[in-house]
Amino acid sequence: MHDSIAKCVCLRHWLAALVLLALAAVCTAGQGPVFVVTHDAGPPSYLVGTMHTDDPRVLALLERLRPLIDQVDGVAIEVLPDAVTMLAVGAATLLPADQSLRDLIGVHRFAQVEDAVRDLGIPTEVLDRLKPWAVAVTLGMPVAQTGQVLDNEIYLYALQHQRLAFGLESAAEQIAVFDGLSTDAQVELLDQMVGQQAQQAQQIEQLTAAYLSGDLDQIDKVADAQQMQVPEELQTWFDKALLADRNRRMLTRLGDLLDRHSLFIAVGALHLGGDAGLVAGLRDMGYRVERWDR
Repeated sequence: MHDSIAKCVCLRHWLAALVLLALAAVCTAGQGPVFVVTHDAGPPSYLVGTMHTDDPRVLALLERLRPLIDQVDGVAIEVLPDAVTMLAVGAATLLPADQSLRDLIGVHRFAQVEDAVRDLGIPTEVLDRLKPWAVAVTLGMPVAQTGQVLDNEIYLYALQHQRLAFGLESAAEQIAVFDGLSTDAQVELLDQMVGQQAQQAQQIEQLTAAYLSGDLDQIDKVADAQQMQVPEELQTWFDKALLADRNRRMLTRLGDLLDRHSLFIAVGALHLGGDAGLVAGLRDMGYRVERWDR
């Protein structure tokens, strides 16, 4: 149970339900957003935007990324997925012992949520213990087929090849982003996810196509289009707490790490683009950041 609940806190999961892009074609292959990061005469590092899904088209990118991991000292990802972290995250998604989701959102809304998660294998007694944001994020995830996702495969490959592994955030810092939402905003987020279930497969396909294009501007258009459909409080939270504030924290830690190591940096794709993104931030810090298209 802890494993299935813990996965929902990975913030990049929510992108699947937050963004929408009207693309006519289905991509059969792609390159994803990959950048080479250089500074003075030191060895190159690499910055990769990921998408947390087990779609084989996304996972196929690993083949061209492995040689880059082989070249560097270590990998830097959002949060290290060790057992202690996963257990802590699982506990943090639960309501206080004297509260229940049913009481918090009402019987009618709880029944709607039960219907929405029916195919996800979450028992009612577990559902009733989850915070509204945790259920919302779970509903935003693509249904797993194999459980093999690009983020974890990058991490495992690095460990198997004796590379260093660094987390750019702690689990507590990620959880605080969601716990910082007001209860009303959490419930609104849950309503948004429940209301989008019928369109989720199409949204995920459109997002995947945008991701595989490797075009950050296109990916940003996806986010902008979907944000227009959510309340202002959630828009502000998404732009500031979920992206900009976390990007600043990641950049601070990357500055220290890049002074000491060559890195393969893998974070959710929406963290890369825009004025507050990691690409612009690293350039402001004096690094050269260029598309890697080989």
